[in-house]
Amino acid sequence: MIVGRSVDRARTKSSSYALSAGALLLAMVGASGCSSGEAKQDFAVPASLCGVSVPSTALSRVLPANGERVAVKQVGAKEDGSYLCEVAVDKRTVLVVTQEWITPGWSARHILIHELKIWDQKEAEGGSEVYAGGGAASLVECRGAGVEKEDVSTLVQVLKPGREDEGAMGQLIQGYTKSLGAGKPCHPRPE
Repeated sequence: MIVGRSVDRARTKSSSYALSAGALLLAMVGASGCSSGEAKQDFAVPASLCGVSVPSTALSRVLPANGERVAVKQVGAKEDGSYLCEVAVDKRTVLVVTQEWITPGWSARHILIHELKIWDQKEAEGGSEVYAGGGAASLVECRGAGVEKEDVSTLVQVLKPGREDEGAMGQLIQGYTKSLGAGKPCHPRPE
């Protein structure tokens, strides 16, 4: 009987030690995960996208939570009527801004539905700007500016690992459109 009790005590002690060692190991792994796994944007958030000023705080909220390098690249020329502005973090495209001349009659809402299939939208500026978590669109009407046949549309799309943030997207499209308008985008296109 005494041997049986000693074995039981030894089992209990070894079980306690195993549980304590397991808990300590879990605590160490958990603590190291917290310190090394924190998301951090190690890049400078751009204040403009292809020459158009944007609110960098809003842009920061839709860019990935972590990364080291950001690059902004323009594809095409504004003078040709359409261009893309691509934002890449660590060589992965995470945001695309498309600006183009379009035929009058489109609405910002229709552009966002047609291009990105986003039906659930918020609107600003009387509907000339619309946005959702993953995208936004705006329309600058050019009537009375010597350009009667076309308007300027802007479409913004967030790509993974970029982050969807409806509030930030609203601020981003509003700031972008305001800056775009200040640059007088309505001018006759070369034939």
